[in-house]
Amino acid sequence: MKLDPFGTIDSTYSNNPAATWKKLLGFGGSQVFHDPELGLWLIAGYDNVRSALTDSRRFSNAATLAPIRPLSDATAEALAGFDAPDVLVSADAPQHTLIRATLRALFPNTSARAEHAWAALIAARVDQLVDDLAGQDNTDLMRTVAARLPLLVILDILGIAADDLHTIPGWADGFLDLVWGDLGPDAQLAAAHGFVDFWHLCRSTVTTRASQPDPGPGLIGDLLRHQRGNDARLSMDKIAALVLNLTVAGWESTTGALGHALEHGLTDPHRWAQLADDEHYLATHVEESLRHSPAVDGWPRITTTEVTLDGTVIPAGSRCLLLIGSANHDPRVYGTPDRFDPGRAWLSQHLSFGAGPHYCIGAALARLEITTTLRTLARRFPHLRLADDYQRRFRPNVAARTHQSLPATTGTATRCPYGHDTSSGTRP
Repeated sequence: MKLDPFGTIDSTYSNNPAATWKKLLGFGGSQVFHDPELGLWLIAGYDNVRSALTDSRRFSNAATLAPIRPLSDATAEALAGFDAPDVLVSADAPQHTLIRATLRALFPNTSARAEHAWAALIAARVDQLVDDLAGQDNTDLMRTVAARLPLLVILDILGIAADDLHTIPGWADGFLDLVWGDLGPDAQLAAAHGFVDFWHLCRSTVTTRASQPDPGPGLIGDLLRHQRGNDARLSMDKIAALVLNLTVAGWESTTGALGHALEHGLTDPHRWAQLADDEHYLATHVEESLRHSPAVDGWPRITTTEVTLDGTVIPAGSRCLLLIGSANHDPRVYGTPDRFDPGRAWLSQHLSFGAGPHYCIGAALARLEITTTLRTLARRFPHLRLADDYQRRFRPNVAARTHQSLPATTGTATRCPYGHDTSSGTRP
């Protein structure tokens, strides 16, 4: 069985992942396959994916950020300058357990805590971006909203000025393409140099803040105050690595998820109208978008021992791709899984934020960003629609599922005529 994540035609996994998930799920027998071209074991189906996600002892995260494609010698040499310690994405217990416990104490990870801490900040950033759309007949919502908001928000939360807003996206995008994409030698090298530069920026930011009498605002300041000069508690490099992890994960995954939620809303005028006024529908729309179109629809792991899963033996040391999208489209859990249905049962059981010890710590933040953006845009631009010539295109990648663009027309009205109260945190 082949995944074909880097193809260019509509029938490939790159642009039509649901067709591949359906094939994997309906193949008969085991839903665990080996892809010889990628050198990956593909794990499909809800039960199989959840089992692997929650078992980080046998399915380790150690190789999660190891490139899928072979690196050129020059790229490998450039990446030698990236010496960040494993802290979250590619860490296992006990390191991951200790780091996550520290972060959980400082980073609001429930809906109530996230709303209390960040609702006003997010509302202000959304208003800023939506104001910029006023007077524009046409826009690319990925470029103007979906890719900008999560980066602005995570930098605000970390306590970093947005001075590097134009360079960070290129660095982060390049790294994801280097790790989970299919770059040629020159693009590989450029991406490697960019990400090493990004790592050096994170490290210099943390060390500079640590040298000040007051480490300043945001999560960086909180982490440094928690550390209190004790490297045994939390080293400078670990704090810098957390900054890097949170920036890339908090920006890239939410960008993808926001793009999907916008597309699902804008393909149906009735849905778009509901997003402005119906808080229950808004919440279920976001949840169904996460289920139907996960921003991270594949997650790499590596087996630490021989594992038998769904009757198939996976050798020790095998790289695996946990197909989260297939889990969310498993008809044994979700009837008519290809249909977008915010009223369906078991909606909250999707695996788009993972499961087990590595469940996404920023899930509540992502939901808050997406709901705030949809509500505000639907109220301010009730006639917003996808452009007539819009065609769905995703960035080729084995793990991250992100729209390349979302061209849209704003319509003639810039504000909803019903006079909603759009002040921070106010609901109808």
